[in-house]
Amino acid sequence: HSQSVCLTVMLLCIREGTTEEEIYNVEAMKYLCTGLLPAKKLAIMTSGQELFEALMNIDLLNEGDPFLLAELLYLIGHHSLLKKLNTTKEHVKDILQRGGKITAYRRMLFEISENITKQDHKEIIFLLKLTKKQKECKSFLDLLSYLEKMETITTDDLTALENALSKVSPDSLKIIGRYKKEKAQQVEDQTHNTNIMSPTESLEYEGEPEDLQKPPISIQVMSQDPKEEEEPHNGTRKGSVGELVQVIHGEAQKDDDHAGNIENQVGMLSLNDEQTRKNLETHIYAMNHKHRGYCLIVSNLLFVRSQPRPGTEKDAEDLKGVFTWLGFEVETFKEQTADDILKCLEEFSKKDHSDRDCFTCCILTHGESGTVMGTDNVSVPINDVIARFIPTNCPTLAGKPKLFFIQACQGKQPQTACPIQPDAAILVKKKKYAISIPADADLLIGMSTVDGHFSYRHVKEGTWYIQALCENLVEMVPSGEDILSILTKVNRDVSRKEGQAGSLKQMPQPAYTLLKKLIFPVPCRPYNSIQD
Repeated sequence: HSQSVCLTVMLLCIREGTTEEEIYNVEAMKYLCTGLLPAKKLAIMTSGQELFEALMNIDLLNEGDPFLLAELLYLIGHHSLLKKLNTTKEHVKDILQRGGKITAYRRMLFEISENITKQDHKEIIFLLKLTKKQKECKSFLDLLSYLEKMETITTDDLTALENALSKVSPDSLKIIGRYKKEKAQQVEDQTHNTNIMSPTESLEYEGEPEDLQKPPISIQVMSQDPKEEEEPHNGTRKGSVGELVQVIHGEAQKDDDHAGNIENQVGMLSLNDEQTRKNLETHIYAMNHKHRGYCLIVSNLLFVRSQPRPGTEKDAEDLKGVFTWLGFEVETFKEQTADDILKCLEEFSKKDHSDRDCFTCCILTHGESGTVMGTDNVSVPINDVIARFIPTNCPTLAGKPKLFFIQACQGKQPQTACPIQPDAAILVKKKKYAISIPADADLLIGMSTVDGHFSYRHVKEGTWYIQALCENLVEMVPSGEDILSILTKVNRDVSRKEGQAGSLKQMPQPAYTLLKKLIFPVPCRPYNSIQD
């Protein structure tokens, strides 16, 4: 089924609420959506149809991102309907363990409500010493809503509820205990990173090991050594140098610490704070088209005057799998000369991107400072790659994010023995040459290494950078993480890898002019299911 058909089927399957069970299901979903929709709107809704239409009106539920529907169905126990969305109970459960659009706090309270009987409900009302009018809460969900409204319970203070549950439903305290433990773990994870990468053997490399412990400050290359080295035997084209790019190493983490997970923020809004919700929405790129966008992959293995790049086949294959999973229409071009690369870029810049959310370009090849190389050993300035997709050259991508991932050397070749090889064809003269992003916004460039250095490639398993990118997209997109947070994690993973007894290191370098958070919708199906 297409995603649009899935939504239609769901709306038909969840009836308007005629039986007691159906009425409860609607009330349960309304409660779970507290904070996502204004309280007054929720109060007058009587059907699942109204609820879903309201969610679609604010783009929390759409053809491109139907996961909220799967989340609601899972939480209220309609597991059989998940197959209509091409997903499973196990997949949704796995995603929710890492986060969802409905907050962990809301899910915790709903889980408690599922354990409370009518008799428990009456006893809790008595223990809380509520007034006669307050005792009229028809369901335990109504009671929870009232307690939240009066701030008797909050995300940080559940004492009143815990005291009542300890006397009426002690087992429910375990649910609160689990919530507190997970919340504390999340805080700890944000503060301390304990992920340690293991050394990698049998590498080829594409960067210079020196000075990689320090975070880069820009993509600009500043020559440290005026001595000349061997000139490249090629027809290198050089583009003009524009405004210098600011690297996001460190910036993305700062943004993440400040903003946090967008889905969780939306879920924690006060009941009537619709304006705040709208402000958050304006800070996230729209991802609601049926097709996410085009993904162009250029993968070069063999060169006229340079060593082959074994391992690039694995990178290209994994990129295709991941971006297909994310909803992109992927096209791969292999063994491209410099002219071929430019023709590919021109072809994609002329496509109509009106019905797509964004564009992605991945180039896997040899390179030099600020350039990528065709199979004919002719270089193409990365500036020229980017320029094809600015609004004046590609108007249908105006205001939409354009992502470029470059796996190529950006500097000189160290003296090492086989099986180590660089993704740089020949030694080049050190010079000042900057990769510049035009003044136009909505661009992101992910470089596999800082300028002037190699990046490393395993001859069978692919490059450190592309493999880390693919792994972290698969791991973090289902958690609702934005692209800058994902690339920060890629930086961390790659920087901790080592080769040749720790002598080889690498630091990727992302740079961007994105104006909003870029969060890919959670795919309906788990990644491994599309690999079969």
